[in-house]
Amino acid sequence: MKYGYVIVEGHHDAEVIGHILRRKNLIFITKLEELDQYWKFLVPRDFPPDGDLLKRVPVPLFFQNNEYSIAVQIAGGDLKEIKKRLKATIENRDTLLEDVVGVGITIDADYGSNGAIGRFNQLKKELTDLIKFPKYPGKVLSAKPKTGIFIFPDNKNKGTIENTLLKCGQKVYSGLLSGATNFVDNVNLNLLNKNDKIDFKKRSGRDKAKIGCVANILRPGKSVQVSIHDNDWISDQTVGIIEVAELKRFIEELFEF
Repeated sequence: MKYGYVIVEGHHDAEVIGHILRRKNLIFITKLEELDQYWKFLVPRDFPPDGDLLKRVPVPLFFQNNEYSIAVQIAGGDLKEIKKRLKATIENRDTLLEDVVGVGITIDADYGSNGAIGRFNQLKKELTDLIKFPKYPGKVLSAKPKTGIFIFPDNKNKGTIENTLLKCGQKVYSGLLSGATNFVDNVNLNLLNKNDKIDFKKRSGRDKAKIGCVANILRPGKSVQVSIHDNDWISDQTVGIIEVAELKRFIEELFEF
């Protein structure tokens, strides 16, 4: 069995990567008895996590077939939290770096002054005492294990995974996205109080709102990640989009598909 480990920033990242893995004929594992024994150490045994009744149980998403078993761990966008998660995983399985084919991380470039390369350098510096990564984002270091850091949307420009999802939406749900864009762009913020506008006014707020509108047509009342999982955001029609193609290439190199 070939094992792989990916730490991602959020649920949207996890579902996009999950789609790519499922296209490689890996199955999304939902039952503990179906999970490869190797990963049982990543399944939390205590509830509630950190004593917080409302905190989401930090269990990874698992994908596997007869050849591969890959864990996708959500850590959030804070670089120290990503380091904390990677360090804990290595400490809980001290042979991890010998056992896995590849270790990858995906995060957003966001909108800082140095874009993707700045975010990459910050994360790489944070992780320097744990594991060696390539010199550039989107590249895969040919070592044991292989390592790499993918910075959304394209390892070059500022932005987030929402930029990629909007391009995918334009390809497969252009009518819905056009309507969503018109709705979001014409929201009268004067009708909202300060608290109502907090997230919407963030740099990626409008992009997330547009994607959320489309997702709620496709899967009413459900989260965006459910729509990414169920619908055609990542599909035959969108795998040729350069950002998706680059992520696919990254995953293929990282895990030797």
